[in-house]
Amino acid sequence: MPKLELFRNKYPDIDLILQVSIPFLDVTAEPSDLEIRYGAGGYADVDHRVVLSEEVAPACSPTYLNEFGPFEGFEMAGEIDQARLIRSPLEPWTTWFSSCGLTRTEPHVGAQFNDLGLLYDAAACGFGVALVRTRMAQSWLEGGRLIRISDRSVPSPMAHYLCWEPGALERWECAAFMEWLTDSLS
Repeated sequence: MPKLELFRNKYPDIDLILQVSIPFLDVTAEPSDLEIRYGAGGYADVDHRVVLSEEVAPACSPTYLNEFGPFEGFEMAGEIDQARLIRSPLEPWTTWFSSCGLTRTEPHVGAQFNDLGLLYDAAACGFGVALVRTRMAQSWLEGGRLIRISDRSVPSPMAHYLCWEPGALERWECAAFMEWLTDSLS
């Protein structure tokens, strides 16, 4: 939200209307000029481009680390098996497993959150180890509420996409927002 103030100051004549859709809960927003979708891409119904991709790394609270650590990079099956993995459909653990050369399925037990802020808060409260997007979790990490337990990070298969109906970018307001968003996230 703080960055949106910069857009509003630069383009005071453009009224932003922000809506949230939650497909998991069948909550949909009204039709819009532009959408930001979080997912794996390949949206055949609209034109789109990646505006933010991130890397992920495992992290936990200092309390959890003191009780169950230390971890030696969190890349070995034995180390991962002993941890309480916090799950989220938004950041699948299979991404991390594959990067470690492990062939395993997504965990089926343990706490699960479909909101990344709640996921990070749960990890900060000692629920276990979460796979965090390093940029989004920056305030948790810098504030010491979360600690990375591996120096390594890997690309997330998910990204934020700006999506639009064909012709929408011919409107100056839409083109201006796309340019501003791309610049502000680079």
